Amino acid sequence: MAVECEKFHSYVYNSEGHLLKFSATSWRAIRKREKNLMRIAFCFLAIFLLAPAGESAQTASPAADAVCVGGKASAPVKIEVFSDYQCPSCRDFYLGTMRSVLTKYADAGKVCVIYREFPLNIHPHAPEAARYAHAALQLGLRQWSQVTDALFMAQDRWAQDGKVEAAVASALTKEEMSRLREALKDPAIDATIARDIELGRQKQVTATPTFFITANGKTEKAVGVVQYAILSRYLDSLLAR
Repeated sequence: MAVECEKFHSYVYNSEGHLLKFSATSWRAIRKREKNLMRIAFCFLAIFLLAPAGESAQTASPAADAVCVGGKASAPVKIEVFSDYQCPSCRDFYLGTMRSVLTKYADAGKVCVIYREFPLNIHPHAPEAARYAHAALQLGLRQWSQVTDALFMAQDRWAQDGKVEAAVASALTKEEMSRLREALKDPAIDATIARDIELGRQKQVTATPTFFITANGKTEKAVGVVQYAILSRYLDSLLAR
């Protein structure tokens, strides 16, 4: 199953999820668009069905004190993402999928997006990036969005040279950067990140990105990058119930 879905991600789709072209290694035997769409839906469904089970809807739901970085807590659908700023897959998921979810679903009041820090031990600069992101969130949602964009877009550079602050500074004004440096002194930032990590462990998060979608009293878990066209279809199906 994992191989099937992995191969399928080598295709290129338009905003409606329709196949545009094959990559060099794509299946050459698939000719009909209907079969392609059915396989997309099947792969996405498999992501949820194959995710580790054992969590009830009540325990898997976002914590009451969770902050929506997009949308409102009263939104009918909640997406809780456990992410690592130095993780390439997290970058792809945020830039290619979650930014569109934030603008097209969260801003419309349909979805509350929650981002949790889950820096992996193999990424030495991820904890520092997480601290800057949380400090930016203390300044405001706009600053968080700008810093998150900058960190992911410049990931290749700061992941190599360790100059996380330079990437952050490129997204903020001098006055905002000064306020952010003050915010970094707040010990609550480290405490919040520690709680995110512990919460992820309780939810059996072992890889990033891992995200949970809560709607209609039920929570589903998914691991890995999901294309926006696919996730959008799934969200629409939840909102239509």
